Amino acid sequence: MSDRQPPLPAEPLHVVTDGAPVRLSVVEEQVTVSATQHETGAVRVRKVVHEDFVDVPVTLRSEHVDVRHVPENRRVDSEYGPRQVGDTWIVPVFEYVPVTEMRLMLKEEVHITRRNVEKEVIHTVPVRKDTLIVERRHGPAGEWVPEPPLPSTPETR
Repeated sequence: MSDRQPPLPAEPLHVVTDGAPVRLSVVEEQVTVSATQHETGAVRVRKVVHEDFVDVPVTLRSEHVDVRHVPENRRVDSEYGPRQVGDTWIVPVFEYVPVTEMRLMLKEEVHITRRNVEKEVIHTVPVRKDTLIVERRHGPAGEWVPEPPLPSTPETR
């Protein structure tokens, strides 16, 4: 923006032509430039969070134990500790039985077998996704117009 100011008078200049003095005035203009700020538009960005539910396959692993009491009721010479046969842990249970004489009897064996079980299940889990909405307004009272989204690249996913 420029403001014109009235010309400043300069010193009068005296010139002599054909013997007659001529008086000339010199004028100088000065220009002042300034800028003012005006809103020509605006941009706003909103973040929207979407929550979707996604089915996710999951393999569940668990271990089960089967306990089985196996009656033996047989005579043994001495006590012995537990033993393992395959996946089965065998724990002996002894008992002294009064007879005319004391005898050690194997009363029973407790067979404990471990089984691993796998089960395929599907869990539904919430997944959050953020979306940015960029809108532009032309002029101070214009309508908000959504900007077209940029093409998706691997870096922006």
